[in-house]
Amino acid sequence: MAKDASFHFGPSGNTSEPVEFTFEYYLDHRARIDAESIFAYHEEYGRTYHAYRSGSYHIPNDQNEVERLDAQYEITKIFLDDRLYLSPLSEPRKIIDIATGTGRWAMEMADKFPHAQVIGTDLSPIQPVLVPPNLQFEIDDGNDEWQQGDDWYDVDYIHFLSTVAAWSDWQRIIRTAFTRLRPGGWLEMQEPECDIASDDAPIPSDNAFRQWFFDLTEASARAHRPIDVIPHLKQMFIDAGFVDVHEKVLKIPINGWPRGRRLKKIGKMWQQCLLDGLPGFSYALFNRWLGVSTDQIEISLVHVRKAMADKRTRAYQRFYVVYGRKPERV
Repeated sequence: MAKDASFHFGPSGNTSEPVEFTFEYYLDHRARIDAESIFAYHEEYGRTYHAYRSGSYHIPNDQNEVERLDAQYEITKIFLDDRLYLSPLSEPRKIIDIATGTGRWAMEMADKFPHAQVIGTDLSPIQPVLVPPNLQFEIDDGNDEWQQGDDWYDVDYIHFLSTVAAWSDWQRIIRTAFTRLRPGGWLEMQEPECDIASDDAPIPSDNAFRQWFFDLTEASARAHRPIDVIPHLKQMFIDAGFVDVHEKVLKIPINGWPRGRRLKKIGKMWQQCLLDGLPGFSYALFNRWLGVSTDQIEISLVHVRKAMADKRTRAYQRFYVVYGRKPERV
């Protein structure tokens, strides 16, 4: 996003001067959401969590997590070769970013397609206060029935980025996106697999980092937020009726073990992002759903960090980009 005064937000979308928007303004159309209550964050484990639909998402929304999300976004752009999407888009007019997080992707898409209307949704109001005139953020839970109105139908492109652990029913989410796309519109999901692998040899199940992923998967299942579905997204797209479904699987090193400069840099950045996220990923899920005390969690994370730093494993995470088109005739 260009950092100049041309980026603004107003009721008409075409104000001449940059203004600071308020969530009170764009929540007017959803009277059931109290504009003040969305900022009344739940505090636990020394972190803050979203207030709207409190408890439905188990990862914090505080400044530490905001910075981690921004770092994660930058890493994603690097290993996607600075591409915001892989779908073959051509001047989209309506774009929706579900679970937008800090809103970085939505802002860059609004810059890239200034004639498109871009909507970014999230449980937490952690997005910037100055945005392009063709972008609006909305407080929403994608697990609920999606919003009504013209803005939410005949959409050209619907996007998900690193939303794993957010959804109770991935197949329903994909089918809902299918119904909201225009014929010929595209759905794209960019999601990391919650496991590690190595091309040298199978990573044993007692590896502390891999065991952490197993525990995370179990806790998420008990919380009704399955995270083991990512390798099955392509088939879910097909089952929902999408055509021209593509799947690109990238391997992200989890530390600086690669010899090549580019992958070594990505690996170091990804490792730091994971390290920054470990406490936030672990505390609520492991304590609430596995009954593990916070002291026990912190002790176990010492071993996880050590395993994550072991370059001899030559471990990586798979990152899936799946995109498909709604057929012209349904």
